[in-house]
Amino acid sequence: MEREAAEQQRKHRDKVEELKRRGFTDPAMREWTFANDNGRNPQMKTAHFYVEHWEDMKAGNIGYLLWGSVGTGKSYLAGCIANALMEKEISVRMTNFALILNDLAATFEGKNEYISNLCRYPLLILDDFGMERGTEYGLEQVYNVIDSRYRSGKPLIVTTNLTLTELQNPQDTPHARIYDRLLEMCAPVCFSGENFRRESAQNKLNRLKQLMND
Repeated sequence: MEREAAEQQRKHRDKVEELKRRGFTDPAMREWTFANDNGRNPQMKTAHFYVEHWEDMKAGNIGYLLWGSVGTGKSYLAGCIANALMEKEISVRMTNFALILNDLAATFEGKNEYISNLCRYPLLILDDFGMERGTEYGLEQVYNVIDSRYRSGKPLIVTTNLTLTELQNPQDTPHARIYDRLLEMCAPVCFSGENFRRESAQNKLNRLKQLMND
C-alpha cells in the first residue's frame, strides 16, 4: 500500500510539474502561491474563493478582471489561482499579449490553430492587458483571442493597469469591441493600496545602505 501511495504521489508531482512547465511563461510564476503570500493583499480571499468554487466558475464561464495600479499584487493573485488549480491537475495557461503577438507574428501559417490551442486550456490568464502595442493589427489579434475564448465558453482571468472607467468608456470602436467582451466575461475586482514593488525596492535599498555601513 505504501509503495502504491508513493507511486501515486510521484505521478501526481510529475503531472503538476508538466502542467507548470507548459502553463507558465516565466519560471518565477511558480513561486506565486498561497503559501508564499505575505497576507497583506485584501483581495486574496477572492483568489481562494475562485479555486474553491472552480467547478462553478467553469460551468458558469465566470472569470475575473483584476484591475488597479501598478504593483498592487494583481499578477501575483492570478498566479496563486493558476498554481492552486495546477496542484489539482487542472491545466492553466498564464501569458500576456506581448508574447502572444510575438508568437502570432512568427507564425506565418496556423494563426487560427495557435489561438485554438490557447482556448483549449480550462482556464486562460492574460497578464498586463493593455500594455501591448495598439496597432490596428495588434488590436485585431487581441480581439480575435478574446472573442475566441468567449466563444469557447471557458473562463478568462485578466490583469490590467487600466481603470474600470477607462474600460467602460473606450476611446474608439476597436477598443470597445475588446472591452465589451472582457466586461461580459469577467467580474471586476479592484486592487488599490500600497505598491508592493516600490516597497520591495525600498527594502533592497535600505539593506544595501546597511551593508555599506557595516
